[in-house]
Amino acid sequence: MTISAAPAASGAQALPARLNRALMDRLPDGVAVLAHGRIIFANTAFSDLTDRPATRLLGGGLAELFSDALDGDAAALLDAGIDTGMTLCLNRRTLTLTVKALEAGHTLALLTDITAQADTDRALREAERRYRGIFENAVEGIYQSTARGDYVDVNPALARIYGYGDAETLKRELTDIAGQLYVDPAARQRFKDLMERHGVVTEFEALIRRKDGRVIWITENARCVRDEAGRLLYYEGTVEDITARKHAEAEIRMLAKVFESVAEGILLVDADLMVREVNPAYARITGTAAEDLIGRPAHLLAPGFHEKATEHDIWTTARDTGHWRGEVWSERAGDRPFLSDLSVTTVRDETGAVLRFVAAVTDITRRKEDEERIRFQANYDTLTRLPNRHLITDRLEQAILRAERCGGRVGVLFLDLDRFKYINDSYGHAAGDELLKLAARRLRHCVRMSDGVGRLGGDEFMIVLPECGPGNTGAYIAEKVLYSLSEPFAIAGTELFSVPSIGISYWPDHGETAHDLIRRADLAMYHAKRGDERRYATYLPSMEEQSLAVLNMENDLRLALAAGAFELHFQPKVSAETGDVMGAEALIRWPHPERGMISPMDFIPLAEESGLIMPLGRWILRDACRRMVAWRAQGIAPPSLSVNVSPRQFADPSLTETIERTLEETGLPPECLDIEITESVTSGDVERVISTMAALKAMGITLSVDDFGTGYSSLNYLKRFPIDTLKIDQSFVRDLMDTKGKDAAICATVVALGNNLGFTVVAEGVETADQARFLYEKGCHMLQGYWISRPLPAAAFTAWLAEMSEPEQPAALTAG
Repeated sequence: MTISAAPAASGAQALPARLNRALMDRLPDGVAVLAHGRIIFANTAFSDLTDRPATRLLGGGLAELFSDALDGDAAALLDAGIDTGMTLCLNRRTLTLTVKALEAGHTLALLTDITAQADTDRALREAERRYRGIFENAVEGIYQSTARGDYVDVNPALARIYGYGDAETLKRELTDIAGQLYVDPAARQRFKDLMERHGVVTEFEALIRRKDGRVIWITENARCVRDEAGRLLYYEGTVEDITARKHAEAEIRMLAKVFESVAEGILLVDADLMVREVNPAYARITGTAAEDLIGRPAHLLAPGFHEKATEHDIWTTARDTGHWRGEVWSERAGDRPFLSDLSVTTVRDETGAVLRFVAAVTDITRRKEDEERIRFQANYDTLTRLPNRHLITDRLEQAILRAERCGGRVGVLFLDLDRFKYINDSYGHAAGDELLKLAARRLRHCVRMSDGVGRLGGDEFMIVLPECGPGNTGAYIAEKVLYSLSEPFAIAGTELFSVPSIGISYWPDHGETAHDLIRRADLAMYHAKRGDERRYATYLPSMEEQSLAVLNMENDLRLALAAGAFELHFQPKVSAETGDVMGAEALIRWPHPERGMISPMDFIPLAEESGLIMPLGRWILRDACRRMVAWRAQGIAPPSLSVNVSPRQFADPSLTETIERTLEETGLPPECLDIEITESVTSGDVERVISTMAALKAMGITLSVDDFGTGYSSLNYLKRFPIDTLKIDQSFVRDLMDTKGKDAAICATVVALGNNLGFTVVAEGVETADQARFLYEKGCHMLQGYWISRPLPAAAFTAWLAEMSEPEQPAALTAG
């Protein structure tokens, strides 16, 4: 309805006014005309928007019409009729009021309903507020970036992920995503290629370098944002730091690999004790396929090897305490149970409820065997299976303690196998080991069950007699041992002898401690070894002094060797038929500054035991060869010179080289040298002995067997070894003329044997003309002994040679 203060017109002149009013009523906006501040016209929309009937609008003013929606300043503007515009809230609507001054005091007021637009604007502002809240407070990084590699907008989370203090700093400083951010710049290109092809990228993982240099893993989800023409505006996406997840995944992969590859068998059991997972090691150890275990009740123990409640107790303890561990018998399919190290660990969730049990099984059969082997090796000799030094000494100490408490006597026998080193060197370590095992077996049969037999090392054994009682119980056992070990040992296809030397001591007679008894039994054994019968001896206090004397002699021997304080004496060998000098033997002598001349019988065995025989033997050989060269230069030299070589020297692989080098250095022809060996040399490694002898013979050296008939070996070597001379031992020659003895028959037999085999025979120890005549008549070729000449120092022997080389000397058999 149109409201107007003027009367209605009629006819043709009124039609435009009515049309104007109709048009104004159809306008969506309210229109009002004011004259001098009072409304004189208002269209329908104005009336509707102000929610006032027409009668109440005319004549009223704008200020009073909108008084509830205006403040004082706005009302004054409307009353003044000044051009103005404002927004009003009226009747739950949002309106804009625009006032325009016209001519002659008239004013035009336009009222527009912008409620819908205001609601939209508020919704947009709210959406913007919510978006910014999400954007600013999101945990994930959010960004907009250009294709060229800089950032349009980023949220604080992305700045934190990339190590920047705030978003603005990141946008300002990180301007090259490919070069500054990605560890592999090519990853940025892959990202862009995916965007170009698909328009989106999901779960794009890459390594990036933070501002502080730390490298982390990220995953991106992004899309392309384009304009209406399809042109790319920017990339929009989210970033998440997945470094922890990557590490967790790596750890899970590692744990899975460990689960699969570890040697320990692992069984995963749920809270209801059902098997959920089995690693290959568990299946292998138990001999059961995984599919036969998974989904079935878990059984950890071999049936019949433990109490019935044991397995239940294991699960209960693991459930209550979180862990159980112990050694159990576990079942192995198709085989006997095995000893295992079992541990059961409980895994719980955040509430403490049991998630699963982890049972780990290790087969410790080998470990137990190794432990047993270690224990055995710590206490027993692995070769002979006898107690070792530690254990037999402990048993001796225990025997002494019992004897102290209960009274009694304890005996100790210290044994050393004679010739063991020689057998070991000659026949090899295998033969030596076999000899030790056979000797140990015999020793065990010589003692009571309560007695102890142990190996101290090398060829040394010890017997402990815990309750030997009074008297010579030790001597009785020693006799049994000697009788048992006197029998030959069948080794390496031959029979070898190795009779022991035995020392005996008693508690409390000879010491208070095990150490004292062992030391004194060892000392007694040493004296037994050096005695004539070489059997056994009981400790005596005087042995201490003798032992000290031997020790001092060894020290003096070393000093004498270093100072070259030894001398060579020479004893001639003459033809039994003509008395002509056929050779000489070099004999070592030791002129001691305090003890005078020491016999070789006293210091040669000591040199053998201490190893000094090797350098001493080289000195003897070199000095003897030099003397022989000097005699040859004077024209008085015998045809050959004999040098003794001990069994230990003969076993030296470098012997032939040493002799050859000495001959070259001294200039002595090999045929002028004769090497004397004892029969004991021939009882060693036969093939090696033959090889050494052949090498010496090839050089032109002759070989003699000294002390023939006194050794251990058989006569078999006479037909195999390239020997030139047999020397009859002086022990047979000494009593040659005793009609009641058998020495004459022995000497005659040896001479006949040598002649039949083509050997030269030399008799040692000839002291009388009768002995010389008998030997000559039996066919002996050469004689050596005091009847001809004592061993003489080098100067005296040189003079003797010069005298014997003069013409018309009497024959040896007629010499006084």
